[in-house]
Amino acid sequence: MPQKPVEKEVLLHTLQVYSRFGNNAAYAAESLNIPINTFKGRLYTAQKQYPDFLNSSNFAWTYPKIIRIKEPNSIWVIGSDAHFWPDDDSAIWNAFVKICKQLKPTGIVMNGDVIDAGRISRHPAINRHGPSVAQEIEYAVKMLKQLPSAKHRCWTIGNHDIRVDRFIANEAAELEGLVLTLKDKFPQWELAYAFEVNDVEIRHRFRGGIHAAWNNTLHSGVSLVSGHTHQLQLTAMRDRRGSRWGVETGMLSAPDFPQFEYTEGQPTRWQQGFCVLTFDDEGELYPPELCEMVNGKPIFRGKTVL
Repeated sequence: MPQKPVEKEVLLHTLQVYSRFGNNAAYAAESLNIPINTFKGRLYTAQKQYPDFLNSSNFAWTYPKIIRIKEPNSIWVIGSDAHFWPDDDSAIWNAFVKICKQLKPTGIVMNGDVIDAGRISRHPAINRHGPSVAQEIEYAVKMLKQLPSAKHRCWTIGNHDIRVDRFIANEAAELEGLVLTLKDKFPQWELAYAFEVNDVEIRHRFRGGIHAAWNNTLHSGVSLVSGHTHQLQLTAMRDRRGSRWGVETGMLSAPDFPQFEYTEGQPTRWQQGFCVLTFDDEGELYPPELCEMVNGKPIFRGKTVL
């Protein structure tokens, strides 16, 4: 007996989900909770029947909304807000590289705002000596090459990062395909707005303010790791379901670097640092660990990172 044809709505939804997850069939199938072979069968039929759909305007996501990863018994090193400018050399970045090399993590996450892109901000430029975006990207490529290889190299899109693609879309739309976007310049990194690792969500920003870590886990319902605020802190939420964590990953740059002149030298809650997540054999999260600057030295697990 011949199989019943798959409905049009299902086929179009298959194409949308496939695109949303960066043309990754495994992630797309997992998000729909169907076997990978079932998804691939639908995808083949959908692409054959609607070959122009992925090139149409039926969707508008530049990067996947969220990519889900299952990696029990794994270590992840997560840092954010590097805001790379040429010739920046922060001690905390050097510590980040060294810890990655020492721990040999399953995943390394750049949790947003790797690029500063001050010249193309919607805010008026304050530092007229700032580098061009091309110079920033070139330097970021150089700095990220310092990191060791890892099974997963993830980059959550930050509000500064997206300035690059937004500028191309607004100012150079006619050159689309000729002008390189972030994902073109960093092909060895997987880019998305968020990643979910063993039920822990990692994204550049969610809630803000002094209680961002608490509000992030309160309103998401899961352990959540964020950047953006340049604050470095852990907040535990305990309830009948156990413990979950709000983590803010500080900054991999230095607060006194010239790209932050807009602070006018005022006191802030900014803190240099990053975090390490460890999962057990069942994918359960151990209490997160922080590396942070103490009296000008990066400290991790009670020792100076040399």
